[in-house]
Amino acid sequence: MFESADVRRMLLTQKSYSEGALALCLYASSLKEDEKTADTECERQRAAVLLDLLAPVVQSWPSKYGCITNDLAMKILSEVGCFHDYPVEQLYRDQRINPMHEGAEVLYALDLLIKKIPL
Repeated sequence: MFESADVRRMLLTQKSYSEGALALCLYASSLKEDEKTADTECERQRAAVLLDLLAPVVQSWPSKYGCITNDLAMKILSEVGCFHDYPVEQLYRDQRINPMHEGAEVLYALDLLIKKIPL
């Protein structure tokens, strides 16, 4: 299955989106920890400002690209992926609701531009 260039592209795209989302969330988690436990007040304040800037991205990016990743998994498995026998179909249905839970990306973009980035 990995011999097909298109399947390889889709699998590597899934891997990069998943690892990118994980890295983003772990970085935000480390910033949250630094906000409370950094050695100096300057470092704590820097972590708080950076976390405040990244919060909309952390909330919207994984939910958007998680849907794309699950869509690629359905395409890789083609008609087999639509059967209830495989967990991909259930994961796809579960993932479709996440962007709605996290809110609209446009609202996060406006929040980022208006409130977080001073002109």
